[in-house]
Amino acid sequence: MAVDTNEIIECYSCGLFLKKENLKGSLKHRCPRCNSKLHIEKEQSFDSLYYAISSLLLFVVLSIYPLISLSIGGIELEATLIDTVLILLKQNFFVVGLIVFFTIVLAPILNSLIIIFAFIQAHTKIRFFTDTLLHDGFHFFKHWGFIEVFIISIIVTYIKLIGMVSSTKFDIGFYCLLAYLFCFYMSNIKFEGKSVFGE
Repeated sequence: MAVDTNEIIECYSCGLFLKKENLKGSLKHRCPRCNSKLHIEKEQSFDSLYYAISSLLLFVVLSIYPLISLSIGGIELEATLIDTVLILLKQNFFVVGLIVFFTIVLAPILNSLIIIFAFIQAHTKIRFFTDTLLHDGFHFFKHWGFIEVFIISIIVTYIKLIGMVSSTKFDIGFYCLLAYLFCFYMSNIKFEGKSVFGE
């Protein structure tokens, strides 16, 4: 009698084989022999796809609206996400500008696009890229997206500017950036690479 190996899970601590159907209904999956935590492959949820699409839409919005507004001697200054990169390039900080562009703009966008392409390829017959390329790209861009560091730098800048300028405030773009960060991280947390790439 053939055994379906997809329905069996092994405890890595003691080597006990268990049927997945026997573990359904329990919140904490533990080995009945050694009480070690069992690593059960989760089914892919569409939540990751929805968060990835939401993060891309929010990125478009935060690219339009300024992140922070300043008033110096009656002159209003505003800067969007793209403006921060352009300012660095205009000041001849080419390497810094390119690093900021890659880690703040390019890597997060490509990470979200890879999640979307992975869902399309997993649920249709359309093939844009190989699974290996998507797998490697997902993990590479996931670790090179430093949007949270950028948010911290904006907050630090805001604190330092208080008292130095007439007025300063977080603009619509900053709050869109916070929402974008939430959607971006949720899309990565909810994404189950094993069910898509078979890793």
